Amino acid sequence: METANEVLTNMSDQRAVSVALQKGGVGKTTVAINLAERLANRSNDVLLVDLDQQGNATEGVGLADAYQNDVHIGHVLEDSSETTLGDVIREAGSFDVLPANEDLDSVENSIRSATFGELWIRNEIIDPVLEDTYDYVVVDSPPNLGPLADASLISTQNVIVPLRMSEPSVSGFERMYTQQITPIRKEIDLDIMAIVPNALSGDNEEKRIIGNLEESEFGKYLPEFARTDHFDDPDSPGPGIRERIAFRRAWREGVPLAEYDPESDMLERLDALAAVVERGGVLGA
Repeated sequence: METANEVLTNMSDQRAVSVALQKGGVGKTTVAINLAERLANRSNDVLLVDLDQQGNATEGVGLADAYQNDVHIGHVLEDSSETTLGDVIREAGSFDVLPANEDLDSVENSIRSATFGELWIRNEIIDPVLEDTYDYVVVDSPPNLGPLADASLISTQNVIVPLRMSEPSVSGFERMYTQQITPIRKEIDLDIMAIVPNALSGDNEEKRIIGNLEESEFGKYLPEFARTDHFDDPDSPGPGIRERIAFRRAWREGVPLAEYDPESDMLERLDALAAVVERGGVLGA
């Protein structure tokens, strides 16, 4: 019987990336939405795929109504269904969105029970749209360990990890690396494009944790804007993506940060993250 590795031979595409951490409350959805917008702002055609059962990215781009649609992503994945991607993809300003749906739990159950079910997202969504329509796909992954979260990482084979600089958040990444990334890497390539300190306020604990991360084996995945040098730079707001109330207000209004606050100092950081994706990661292609 073929393994997942054999099925996915030579299929990795650096134009697809999951934003993932198996712990909630780290700003994962905020990063996914605004990364999609910044990639689009750089003259790319972008699709944001919301695989989080909570549907926060769908709501955060003004498509809350789609969460309860009768026709949704699950139908695209059904062999017997005539539903196409065009039936469910929606426009959200400068980029398009494949919305989440309240029925995503049943999709996860189908992935769990099917042979190579974790490849469905790749075969039915990621590969077709990258071949025909979009330059980049950004996937907002579920904040847990499970078949749908695995399918997200397997479908893109690239991941950006947003982290709050707190011990629970770092512990969540350590569990994700041990329990999810490492097992998947035994079957297929899975690259960490970047680790992004997120929602920082600038206290000494954050400085300590960034310093520890920088000195660890994962320090090579920190983008330049996330490094400790920014603590001592008087012209810098500090490392990472900083806490800004505009992020929450933009989500509430159903728009990306750039539309809500085009003068935000964090747009430069998000644009730098988009550039990381374009070159295939912090370490380059």
